Amino acid sequence: MEKILTLDKIEKTAKSFIEDMGKGDKNIATVLALYGDLGVGKTTITKEIAKQLGILEKVISPTFVIMKIYKTKNKKFKNLIHIDAYRLEKSKEIEQLGFEDLLKNKDNLIIIEWPEKVEEYLPSNTHRIILEHKDDTTRIAKFCYN
Repeated sequence: MEKILTLDKIEKTAKSFIEDMGKGDKNIATVLALYGDLGVGKTTITKEIAKQLGILEKVISPTFVIMKIYKTKNKKFKNLIHIDAYRLEKSKEIEQLGFEDLLKNKDNLIIIEWPEKVEEYLPSNTHRIILEHKDDTTRIAKFCYN
């Protein structure tokens, strides 16, 4: 499914992401992979999802620390794990984050920016959103939910 995504509609879109992503396998973590060029809005979407999950802490891209974990106030997802794989030199480096254990926790929502760097580690039921620039305030979002 393809949608036009604008900044004024991001809140509604984030709410629908959370609803749609919660319908999958309840025995493992839910993974959302965000694809797109630099500046396309991957972190903006993550921030709004965090807000909708009741996270009050300021959410920033974990480019330098690679991963941040936030506790939520949501019943479905108790933890938001935000991973920015941009600086990983080898995909295997995701193992050092304890990624396998994070996947085993059904209470986790794992959002990965730059997932193409760790594609072989993503579970088969990963939800994917491909973002493309349309103009300064508009993006095209292609949703691939499993």
